[in-house]
Amino acid sequence: MARPTKEATEKLSETVKLRMTVAEHEHVRVQARVAGITVSDYLRRRAVGYVVPESPGSRRVDPALISELNRIGVNMNQIARSLNAGRPERMPIDLAIAELRGLFRRVLQNSEG
Repeated sequence: MARPTKEATEKLSETVKLRMTVAEHEHVRVQARVAGITVSDYLRRRAVGYVVPESPGSRRVDPALISELNRIGVNMNQIARSLNAGRPERMPIDLAIAELRGLFRRVLQNSEG
């Protein structure tokens, strides 16, 4: 059996384009993934004031740790982009990996109680 046809007012027919930094995009992508929804649905819900679902496990990890992990991930992406473009990286890869290892340890300790 097919889904019922939506009314014209319920169809998602309008498009909004926006520009954001790499860090902002990564943050939005992570938040949408944590909520279990698409980036489009996440942005739509935030823009019009609808509730964004909360992941059942999201309260166990300190938001500051998630933010720090996001920052390190953005740095890793920038390093990879620079290396692929033939430019030398500003931040040594070993330092970024050490930061990630330390952060993962803190996340695990935080989630275990």
